[in-house]
Amino acid sequence: MKKYCKIPFLVLLAVLTVPCFFSCSDDTEDVVVNMNPPQYESVSGKYEITDSSSPYASIELGASGDYVVIKRSGGYAVSSLQKGNLFSRKAPASRAVTYDNVVYGTYIQIDDETFNLEGFGVIQLKSNGGQGITDVIIKPNGGNEMAFAVKKAATMGDDDLTNALCRTWKVTNIHERGYDSYDGEYDDTYTPDEYYGAISEVMFSKSGTFLSFYNDNEIEAHFWKWENQGERQIRYSWDNVWNNDDEEGNFTVNFSSDNRLTIHEYYRDYETGEWYESTVELVEKNPSGSDGDEGDVTVPTDKNPVERVFTGKLVDEVDDHGLDKFVYESGFLTQVDDGDGYKITFEYYYLDPDKQTSDPDVRYTRERADGSVSYIYDVWLNELGFARRIDSKHNDEYGGFEFQSTCEYDEEGHLVYMNEGREEREYSLVWTDGDISHIDIQGSHTQSTDFSYSETLNDNNLMFFYDIYDMDIEELKYLYWAGLLGVSPKHLVTMSNSDDEHYQFEWESDKVLYRSDGGNSWTDLIHFTFAD
Repeated sequence: MKKYCKIPFLVLLAVLTVPCFFSCSDDTEDVVVNMNPPQYESVSGKYEITDSSSPYASIELGASGDYVVIKRSGGYAVSSLQKGNLFSRKAPASRAVTYDNVVYGTYIQIDDETFNLEGFGVIQLKSNGGQGITDVIIKPNGGNEMAFAVKKAATMGDDDLTNALCRTWKVTNIHERGYDSYDGEYDDTYTPDEYYGAISEVMFSKSGTFLSFYNDNEIEAHFWKWENQGERQIRYSWDNVWNNDDEEGNFTVNFSSDNRLTIHEYYRDYETGEWYESTVELVEKNPSGSDGDEGDVTVPTDKNPVERVFTGKLVDEVDDHGLDKFVYESGFLTQVDDGDGYKITFEYYYLDPDKQTSDPDVRYTRERADGSVSYIYDVWLNELGFARRIDSKHNDEYGGFEFQSTCEYDEEGHLVYMNEGREEREYSLVWTDGDISHIDIQGSHTQSTDFSYSETLNDNNLMFFYDIYDMDIEELKYLYWAGLLGVSPKHLVTMSNSDDEHYQFEWESDKVLYRSDGGNSWTDLIHFTFAD
């Protein structure tokens, strides 16, 4: 395996540049793929703090939802570069890592000017009379709020090639071959999961930042520029020095229409006879318009979501493995308050006729009592008006995490499949005569359960995923009460039977009771009240 660290570095850069397919040979047509803009393209930018008293030199929001904070203890810090191959084990999907004076992680946009930098804190970008961003308010985790003047760094342009490059990429495959005096000839193909201390993802920005993240939590922040844009050649700074060698520090980039990059690099040291050639493949991190979002989906607007699902009374409070109070306005669930001081707010973007396909149809956000954001769920709906894809970003004391869930429905609006995402649990639901008759659970918890029902109609469309159907879907349950997770069973469930669990259920006007098979007493399981 190649030992030159710069090789992976160059390869990495090449990968990020997304344009042609392999190398720009004479018989290759120069075509730039029209990739969708990254999710945060409109708010991306580098903000340089002009106040020397600030502990931070700059804050940069990347177009793919990753941020870079440079501390004022120096310029861009670079690791020793004395590591093995740059490409190796895959990095966590969401985290904040501090290395030397660089902090790197993912962020969530809270509103037009506020961003939650997971693992770092919350920032607000303030403008002055339409003159652009002039100030930043920083609320670091566990620290005091501070405010500083900023100026936005200049960008490199808005051409197709630069737009394609400037986002975050994940390395998927590397092929290296060459010769060095220690290993002799080598020819190796591997994935980033196979070697520790290798680059796992990289970020390019229009402000000229090139950041590489390694799976051993080391970070290298450099600068990049076009060496020859017509030939798709990139040069990057090495230890903050622009190397003027005709070959070293250059690489060629190519991309395909499925949000993938291929990078080719070749270098020879004519004094030692050592040489290397590498081809690296990358895939865009968090691509916009992925997972079925390439086409328009017509979400029904003739009825509000609550009317499509709830035909009886609306719930006021529900205590099903946690107390929630629901607020409905004009047929929309707008707010949920739980017993722990959290507030969940729903926003319905699909009602805006100018909404872009890549933007979520619905978003719900959970705030803590102190106003900080606990999580954000972005939801895309299908043609029935039910959630088909849900992207979640959570913020916690460990830096946060993110995951994606998907749902499928039958033509009557019954949820028939869910990949929960957080724990990679998969639920397959069988419906018979309007009721859930069987559920298969696959994942860390595997189970098959049958259900029986009474003749009593489920007039108020109550649905309790966790306590009755053993579907551990966490915060996704709120989508149901918003009318966005399919319709309820037609009747009231009376019994569940799995391999090792047997329960009976009894319904009353304000609660559900249960007892296990062979038990002599009934126990309160769920309490609920209805709005007037």
